[in-house]
Amino acid sequence: MKVVRTRRSVRLVDGPDLVSHLRTTPGPTHGFFDLLAACAAAFAPGDSARAPRVLLLGFAAGGILAPLRALGGKHPIHAVDLSLEPAEIFRAVASGWAGDVRLSQAEASAWLRSHRRRWDVIVDDLTVRGTTCAIKPPVSVEVLPALMRDRLGTGGVAVTNVLPVPDLSWEALLDRLTAPHGRALLVHCDEYENRILLAGPGARGARAATLRVQAALRRLGSRQLERFSIRSRRAG
Repeated sequence: MKVVRTRRSVRLVDGPDLVSHLRTTPGPTHGFFDLLAACAAAFAPGDSARAPRVLLLGFAAGGILAPLRALGGKHPIHAVDLSLEPAEIFRAVASGWAGDVRLSQAEASAWLRSHRRRWDVIVDDLTVRGTTCAIKPPVSVEVLPALMRDRLGTGGVAVTNVLPVPDLSWEALLDRLTAPHGRALLVHCDEYENRILLAGPGARGARAATLRVQAALRRLGSRQLERFSIRSRRAG
């Protein structure tokens, strides 16, 4: 893993893949992490009685945090990762502005099984190194879709960063991720191979979701504002 530091950010790079892009202040990265953060923020409104409950599966150096906090989310954020070594960079760079971020070192599915809490948003940003690039780990395909469904509250949404999986076509992979929910919303990213799957009781209506994500990106000031589209899909 290579660490690239500039005056305004720290990047974690693994071969051709950008693992984390952590800004030194809250704000847009103008890349994929803006889209991921906007999808999370769009479906985590909370209410006057409580703060939204947001869980991140996969953290690395916390690249999603700068855009997420810039969108006004001051609520606690729970994050789970197998290794917290990259999180030391996050603590060094972002401790002054990141707010309440509760990190747990654990395997994602085991952690979810041991915690019965219901979440407004669960972000699956888990990746592993494939032969040539980052891919989704088996747990993200075989276990987490149903487990996340069972841990979502009323109106909750699972936000999955979708990357290729060996021996599965994109359609087969998306069907596997959608199946526990029956239907989902698929975010196509113009500049990235990644796609984002939004599933759960709160993910209803491609047009409404598009407007919500656009509003979040507009508030953020991200260049990704016009570089995505959302469509509905059902499991095959």
